[in-house]
Amino acid sequence: MGVCFSSSGADERPVSTQRRRLTLSQSDAVVHQDINDHRGLVRQVTRRNLIDLFPASSRRFSLIGKPADTNQKGFDNKRIEALGGVTNVDNRVGYACKKGLKPESPNQDDFFVIGIDELGMFGVFDGHGPFGHDVSSFCHDALPGLVIKDEEFYTDPVAAFTRAFRDTHLLCEQASAKGKFDCSLSGTTATVVMTRDETIYCAWVGDSRAVIATTNADGEVVAEDLSRDHKPEREEEKTRIRARGGQVRKLEGDIPYRVFLKGKLYPGLAMSRSLGDSIGVSAGVTYEPEIKIRKIDRARDRFVVLCSDGVWEFISSQAAVDILNRYSVGEVQRAAEALAQEAWKRWIQEEGNVVDDITVIVAWLGEESKDRRGKESSRESLWWASSAYCSLGLSEFSLRWPSE
Repeated sequence: MGVCFSSSGADERPVSTQRRRLTLSQSDAVVHQDINDHRGLVRQVTRRNLIDLFPASSRRFSLIGKPADTNQKGFDNKRIEALGGVTNVDNRVGYACKKGLKPESPNQDDFFVIGIDELGMFGVFDGHGPFGHDVSSFCHDALPGLVIKDEEFYTDPVAAFTRAFRDTHLLCEQASAKGKFDCSLSGTTATVVMTRDETIYCAWVGDSRAVIATTNADGEVVAEDLSRDHKPEREEEKTRIRARGGQVRKLEGDIPYRVFLKGKLYPGLAMSRSLGDSIGVSAGVTYEPEIKIRKIDRARDRFVVLCSDGVWEFISSQAAVDILNRYSVGEVQRAAEALAQEAWKRWIQEEGNVVDDITVIVAWLGEESKDRRGKESSRESLWWASSAYCSLGLSEFSLRWPSE
């Protein structure tokens, strides 16, 4: 979700009440272009040498999403392919994909999950605009490999994430210039969470929020946001946008504040940071991620939940944690399904016949998620117990940390 646009000089018109929360609140019919060959460009950068770079891993899995299907109906699963011979690990991994009720648009969400010995990494991408599904697919293919292959991945993961977000955006623009898709008015959110050495790294642009469920001093399981939604009305975001020639406005009858070029009615982004969105960049939108670092407390921290705003539009962080906390680690698939179904129900209640695409990842962290085999589980639990709604996009590879 995130963009509305109309031709330059057009009169400002009220936004349809059933379209105002979605990606395109004012637009012509969406044009879909088959660009399956875009993956080749990404593989040259991220996939080609991953297996060669790292020795074989004893425990690994990845899932890959197939291209968006324009013939899917609402709540249909996106097709995926599991790699590494793993489709379920100790009943802690589940996956599916739910398309929203947007007849003119395929599912524009994507995500990846990586479980490799001592490393856990996952990400959610929520596309917007006419080619949002292509941009999100492209970026979720490129970003994780760029992070892992960065020369400072081991020594300075913050720098690695920062460069990877930048390079993913630049690759997206290169692919657009080659005619693979058009990212001038299309882009994607990107939120990536990695665990390593009992630490969580969260890097993000946009509003696909990451939340950790932790236990407070009173024994209550409470939500703690790992990311802050990048909304243009946030003062620091608004200041940057204005300094770079953009405007932050709310159209008549619309709900979110949006980013526009000065004196124009485009691009109309409802977020202040994203990947792609070339015209948005000229209006002050940036691909530079915010990054949060947080130590994991295995005694208190229970799980991480990461969702596109198909969930967060009508469900608060605490409400999502409350729903998920009804289920044990062995029921993580059911937990994620319950949250996705609740999000769908809320959309129907609030908007009638319009529902955004829905992506959910749940990753267990705490004592309950420890492997039954014993002491090694404190590190092996970085193998994410996850359940997800959407497409995954990373080829199989292995990674082992160097000796300390």
